[in-house]
Amino acid sequence: MKKAMFLILAAVVVVISYLPLFLDGYVYNEEQAIRRVHPAYTGDKLYERSEDHHKLIVWQDGHVKTVIVLESKWGLLHKITNAVGLEPKSKDEPFVRTWSASHRGDGIYDTLVAVETSEPESKKIIVTNEPWDDKPIEDLEQVKALSGIYMEIDVEQGYAIHYEQLPADQTGGFIFRSIDAEGNILSVQP
Repeated sequence: MKKAMFLILAAVVVVISYLPLFLDGYVYNEEQAIRRVHPAYTGDKLYERSEDHHKLIVWQDGHVKTVIVLESKWGLLHKITNAVGLEPKSKDEPFVRTWSASHRGDGIYDTLVAVETSEPESKKIIVTNEPWDDKPIEDLEQVKALSGIYMEIDVEQGYAIHYEQLPADQTGGFIFRSIDAEGNILSVQP
């Protein structure tokens, strides 16, 4: 009798402990999490990079590319915390860029920046938020001094993706620079 009561109590504690995770959108595997964003689960994973507790994924479904942040808890539960389309604004852009931010609380935003570059010599993307003039600043040291944020992201397989928590006053107004192996600026886009 005591053993049965203990097992029932243990089961109730487990259910109560894990129920909020499932109500918050977590699922048991990555495929189910991606299926919530792409219900037909069509398309291909073009790029994936793992970080501490999340993966950054570029998913292509037809002609649409989506950058996804897949968060994992304990390696068992997964959910999409951010997703943004990666679409060119015009045909003559040297790289396609996008960003998205979601409020986390206490003036902090989970910020996702993503670039797909067609420049084969591009090795890094630098993302900053200095004031933008008609003519961009060419000196990276000056850019660093004027910016509230300065992200250097390696280009891998044509993609540069970064996920970071930023204060509200530093989120937005991003300027993207494509950099070659010698540190020269190839192109700039606000």
